Amino acid sequence: MPGTSIGTEEAESYLLLREQGWGRGRASRVFQSEKALSPNHPAVLDRAFRVAVDRARAIFVGGADERLQGIGWVEALTGETGHPMVSLNQYCLEHRVNGICLTRYCIHLFREKAARAPAPHNSGSAPVWRVVVESG
Repeated sequence: MPGTSIGTEEAESYLLLREQGWGRGRASRVFQSEKALSPNHPAVLDRAFRVAVDRARAIFVGGADERLQGIGWVEALTGETGHPMVSLNQYCLEHRVNGICLTRYCIHLFREKAARAPAPHNSGSAPVWRVVVESG
């Protein structure tokens, strides 16, 4: 995961345990290994996931039952269980939005291109002039 020494599997395990009602201290035992995390990292992870879900809810309005929260909303939206971060990012990509769940990137919405003449990449090029035929 960006900015950490943990992997997606560990982060998703932590989030799933939190969803089941485990406290931060108990759920954060999934991170106990050689990897050093700051003491506030579990709280940061909780907040980052909540922000990602809030952003997804704003983008995909009406995509899932609005009464649901967190992982429950992600599962209802994606139809996938057990991998909330991966399934949310995959859903985003399938719907023309870059992954938004715990990534380093800003949200980009990829719209369909409008049918119009493309702008030239060389703005210093000479303009194209219409040839006018003089009658005479």
